[in-house]
Amino acid sequence: VGPHCLLGEGSQMGDKCSVKRSVIGRHCRIGSSVKIVNSVVMDHVTIGDGCSVQGSVVCSNVQLQERVTLKDCQVGASYVVTAGSEYRGESLAKKEK
Repeated sequence: VGPHCLLGEGSQMGDKCSVKRSVIGRHCRIGSSVKIVNSVVMDHVTIGDGCSVQGSVVCSNVQLQERVTLKDCQVGASYVVTAGSEYRGESLAKKEK
């Protein structure tokens, strides 16, 4: 975890993670080989192995499965991003029923 970062209490990180200029909320689980740059990750977020999050805002209770790439995205609360997805400049949120 580099300078200019905040890591919330109860958050866990796997091996070879890199967090730069970002805020990580409380009780997050971050897998191995994850890169987080210039982003805000809120509380209770699960990030799978090999994900890359750049310039994005990830709301509470979101689940990013393995090898997800997000660049300049917003992810709404409780959204699940499927493994291997790649998004740039998009807003992801649950469809209202």
